[in-house]
Amino acid sequence: MVSVPEKLGNVLNSACVAYGVSMAKDTGILQALIDSERHLTSQEIADNKGLKERYVREILSCLGTAELLHMTTNEIGELCYHLADDEKKALKSSLYGFISFPLIFGHIYDDVKSCFMLDGPNGIRYADTYHHIIDEVNIYRVDLYSTLILEHVENLKERLESGIQVIEFGSGRGRLIAKLATMFPNSTFTTSENVEKLLDLQKERWGQIPNLKYKLHDLCALPVNITEQYDWAFCVDVIHDLPKPLKALKGIRRLLKAGSGVFTFIDVASSGSPLKDKGNMNVACFYSAGSFLCIPESYQHPDSMALGPCWGKQTAIDMVNAAGFIDVKDYLVENLHRIFVCKQ
Repeated sequence: MVSVPEKLGNVLNSACVAYGVSMAKDTGILQALIDSERHLTSQEIADNKGLKERYVREILSCLGTAELLHMTTNEIGELCYHLADDEKKALKSSLYGFISFPLIFGHIYDDVKSCFMLDGPNGIRYADTYHHIIDEVNIYRVDLYSTLILEHVENLKERLESGIQVIEFGSGRGRLIAKLATMFPNSTFTTSENVEKLLDLQKERWGQIPNLKYKLHDLCALPVNITEQYDWAFCVDVIHDLPKPLKALKGIRRLLKAGSGVFTFIDVASSGSPLKDKGNMNVACFYSAGSFLCIPESYQHPDSMALGPCWGKQTAIDMVNAAGFIDVKDYLVENLHRIFVCKQ
């Protein structure tokens, strides 16, 4: 059995290496290896990306000793670096975007630390860095998410082709809803956010899509008397970030057309128990993300629920049921994420 000091040492070592991997990605070093059909020296990578060779060599040594890439020597004894074809393929996924994820923690470390203190703030809102990195991750996710949504929501594809009213809540920079709006021009899509700056960015990016509208909505304070009615509403990684998720879910239900409206959400679905998930480093990572991101984002008021990302699959289902959705089914998306399809 590995001792706690050994585990801690491994975690700290991995944390340092993670920053090295992120630097390799953000300077183009990793991309050079992905694009190359042959083994490269540090000088060749530096020349290709316009970088100083000495820094490139040090980062490559970090990745090489961590066995995250392969090292050989050429005929004159120079170290050369490469990735195998299956490794390149694996990096052409949301994993590539997530390489930069730990950087978010560094940007907000002191602010989050102040939230721990009794005399500190309850929480802090997501910064631009967060939205930028999540948007980068979503480049690789939109195809998967759109495919799974259409697969698991009964008759949705046919309804979208015919023309229905759709809204996404907490759409961030709007990549998923923009894709769906482009795929289904007969339907009207509304992208909503509670941050006006994000809506402005969406308008700049997706303003050319004629069937996409924009709404400023506070999901936890939707009006009781609502004139808009939607056939389908959806959100991704939003519910656990809300200060009052049950109130939000009830509001979403009010926005749906009575009887026929469907709500779909994708969210983390762990066991909800750190005891049951003991030893699962994926879940441990989400608890860390919850500490730095999700709890501060959702803890906007003293009475906020502040669920965190590891709120648990059963908690999610129970809360949706409490909001009035009586038919709830869930399906695996990837890793710990599941898609929940909720009918009235």
